[in-house]
Amino acid sequence: MSKGTRWVDSRVWMVASLVIVSLVSAFALSRVYLMTKPVIEQQRVEATQRALGEVLPAAVSFEVEEPGRLWLGLDKAGSKVGIVFKVSPRGYAGPVETMVGVGLDGEIAGVRVASPAEGLKETPGLGLKAREPWFQDQFKGKTVAEVRLAKDGGTLDAISAATITSRAVTDGIAGGLREFAAHLAPETGNAKGTTSDSTDSIEETLP
Repeated sequence: MSKGTRWVDSRVWMVASLVIVSLVSAFALSRVYLMTKPVIEQQRVEATQRALGEVLPAAVSFEVEEPGRLWLGLDKAGSKVGIVFKVSPRGYAGPVETMVGVGLDGEIAGVRVASPAEGLKETPGLGLKAREPWFQDQFKGKTVAEVRLAKDGGTLDAISAATITSRAVTDGIAGGLREFAAHLAPETGNAKGTTSDSTDSIEETLP
């Protein structure tokens, strides 16, 4: 066998080896993905359920109304006790995903701002303080007309040196309250729709 032939055979074997390794690696990765996908999905569902329970403690179960945006909170009898909505207003460094629970009386039951692990990119020590209890808890008991920063004529305290984040969360919550107000009409079970009297009473609180 000539030197040239040996060189060609070596190159062919090298390429073939790389192809085989790539195929084996791809197969192994696909198997790992298929095995872990259900576990990851279940963890995601459980995390969402925990977050829903945090912002609307009065509910024992939740029904998806708009995937990823709106849930109905139900009691043991299947009657609606409130709603949970998610908004993602633009903050200083990106979207500030915020989950809000609201009772049928239009009052906020709880607020939860996403963590950095969930995509929050606000500045540590500044905008990231939107996750601190003192900031989130001050929204509790407020109606849409009261969701306003003190510097904008309301009573809510902004985060020091992070007005952009503070206003993003506040405006996002207020916008969500307006957008989903019609879903606060008291209903039972899985019934959809609203009654005109209930909707009118909610809209009267809008500024």
